[in-house]
Amino acid sequence: MQQLEQILTFVLDHKELLATLIVTLLTIIKLTAWGRAKAAALDAVIGVIERLGAKEIKTGVAGQEPKLGAAAQDALHQAVAKVDPKKKAAGPVTTVVREVLRGVLPRK
Repeated sequence: MQQLEQILTFVLDHKELLATLIVTLLTIIKLTAWGRAKAAALDAVIGVIERLGAKEIKTGVAGQEPKLGAAAQDALHQAVAKVDPKKKAAGPVTTVVREVLRGVLPRK
C-alpha cells in the first residue's frame, strides 16, 4: 500500500515531466514509422528503376546524389543495394554506428 502511495505521489509531483516523456516517446514512434514508410517507398521506386534499367534516371539520380545530405545518401545507397545484386548493403552494425556518429565525426 505504501509503494502505491509513493508511486501516486511521484506521478502527481512530476506530471509535466511524465507528460513530456510520453509525448517524446509518441513522437519518436511516429517519426520512426514515417521514416520506415519513406524507406519502403524509396525501395519500391529504386526497384522499379533497376528492373526497367532506366539508364537516364540512374544518371540523373547519380548527378543529384552529391547534393543530398549524408542521411539521404545512405538511404539511397541502402535502397540501391537491396535491388542491385552487384552492390552490397552496409551491415546493421555499420548502419547503427554511422547513425550514432553522424554529425559528430566528419564524413569522408
